[in-house]
Amino acid sequence: MSKLPFCPCTDTSCQFNPANHDRGCDLCVEDSLKCGEIPKCFFLKVTDSIEGFEDWSFEHFAKLTLKQ
Repeated sequence: MSKLPFCPCTDTSCQFNPANHDRGCDLCVEDSLKCGEIPKCFFLKVTDSIEGFEDWSFEHFAKLTLKQ
């Protein structure tokens, strides 16, 4: 598989990254929601880098968004 042109996620080591299967974003979104998290691509819309992030919660996303 190859990286999807619209996907900003650089974590291609993740098994759910669209670059690693042929199911698009479905697996990533499904896994994130099961874990009570937001997909990494949403974070990349509100911050330049997700390097070192470990908290993908709705609360962390909201705090980053409010800083904008």
